[in-house]
Amino acid sequence: MSKVKIITEDTEVKFEKNEDLSFSDYCGDNVGLYVNGEFLGEIEVFTDRENGNREYICINYEVVYLDSIKEIY
Repeated sequence: MSKVKIITEDTEVKFEKNEDLSFSDYCGDNVGLYVNGEFLGEIEVFTDRENGNREYICINYEVVYLDSIKEIY
């Protein structure tokens, strides 16, 4: 049984544009992160309370709002 990789803001994620990113919703504090349809691992979700409670993830030290990338069901 392999362990799921946890992606942190220190993890280098290679992608060209935000359109390459997608996520799948998990129960809990993490979502599954995909680049061009390939699963990379789980990443923690944060809430921007000063910006309408928008949920975001930190990739390569940058904020990416979940409502700006595609959700995989």
